Amino acid sequence: MLTSERQRLIKEEAMKTGEVSISELAKKYNVSIETIRRDINFLSEKNLLKKVRGGAVPIQFAVREDTYDIRHRKNHAAKASIGDFIAANLVEDNDTIAISSGSTMEILAASITARNVLIVTNSIKIASILQNRMRQNLMSGEVIMLGGIIRADEHYTGGTLAVDMLKKFTFNKAFLGISAISGRDVMTSNIEEGVIMSTMIDHARFCCVATDSSKFDVRSTYTFADLAEIDAVVTEENADIAEETLNLFEANSVTIYRAPMKEI
Repeated sequence: MLTSERQRLIKEEAMKTGEVSISELAKKYNVSIETIRRDINFLSEKNLLKKVRGGAVPIQFAVREDTYDIRHRKNHAAKASIGDFIAANLVEDNDTIAISSGSTMEILAASITARNVLIVTNSIKIASILQNRMRQNLMSGEVIMLGGIIRADEHYTGGTLAVDMLKKFTFNKAFLGISAISGRDVMTSNIEEGVIMSTMIDHARFCCVATDSSKFDVRSTYTFADLAEIDAVVTEENADIAEETLNLFEANSVTIYRAPMKEI
């Protein structure tokens, strides 16, 4: 096994379990304790793991997201660049689209200019943005708001009714806002929203994840998809993505788009 592959596996195991042991890793990979120590030192220097006595733990584990209002303000320039890029390059006339909730998805909605599109969303904010754009003739088509329980603090609908309604559609594209990508895990902090996004993936021919660089190689609460279920990732052009993450994208045929940064 190549050193880089072993280090990737060590990092992924730490992310999944919360801690790894040097002695157990040495036995598992049939190498010396000193070799594992060097691996952990390397991962620590890259800020991918934190050394502890006898092993290592993730730098960030089970990240819980801030409130909606705080999230909306964070990394705004990157989110604006990503949302605008998707609207300009990946949304076309006559598309049938699912859009999840999220601050980047709201910027995407505010940038769509396509004609005769059908858009289904569970986001109250996104539905309102799209309605206003159609009223101003900046885009055309239909917007369908999923029913269900309103989550007032997050401005979306969820629950069984929303999922059942979503299952009746077939989309040619789905655009998802996420909380984290770690190894093969595509994650969100909210289980209910994760079920919505998983259903969107199941009913779409093409699935694109939008994420700024702060969400790579960290973990959130709930894994709603495997990387192999995703077709594309859009991030900002100067995002620093670990080589092992890029290799995983390539191995799973995930196209990565880098959005030029906008002046905010």
